[in-house]
Amino acid sequence: MKLLADIGGTNARFALQSGSDGFDDIEVLACADYPTLGEAMQAYLGKAAARGLAVAGLRHAAIAIANPVEEDRVSMTNHHWSFSIEALRVEQGLETLLVVNDFAALAMSLPHLAASGRERIGGGVELPNRPIGLIGPGTGLGVSGVIPAGSRWIALAGEGGHVTFAPSTREEVAIMEALWGEYGHVSAERLLSGMG
Repeated sequence: MKLLADIGGTNARFALQSGSDGFDDIEVLACADYPTLGEAMQAYLGKAAARGLAVAGLRHAAIAIANPVEEDRVSMTNHHWSFSIEALRVEQGLETLLVVNDFAALAMSLPHLAASGRERIGGGVELPNRPIGLIGPGTGLGVSGVIPAGSRWIALAGEGGHVTFAPSTREEVAIMEALWGEYGHVSAERLLSGMG
């Protein structure tokens, strides 16, 4: 059995995976209700155990988090949680703990979606084996994509939501100036996310 989690700035979504087909015991916890990610994980596992699931022997977990993951230390941009991946692995008694950017993880699913699961932007004809982009507003603005590399795909992890807003109309310039006076830097995330 594996613990899977999708950690955003507002919600922590947990599930268990006991096989290769689907998830069990999906639950959403409010991040603000827990001082640390480790405590949120323990709360979820405690509830799962109370429901009769055998989580005591759980040794593997994967976390997709709304944040850059570049080194052992992860400090969330849109929430106060900060942790060492290795220390969290040890604290939780795990053999393996994989922590990746949430939108890089989502991007890896894009080549496997049916055409009806994607939306083409712009004109022209869709060509196979070309880069595929991903954007999604939540507490922040997630941006990612995948590029083909032979027979596999490579995810592009980044924080594209922090890109500077580039207005192209007078109305957009007025919006930018209003936000500029309040925040200084005006990013796409300020306009297209929970705060936007």
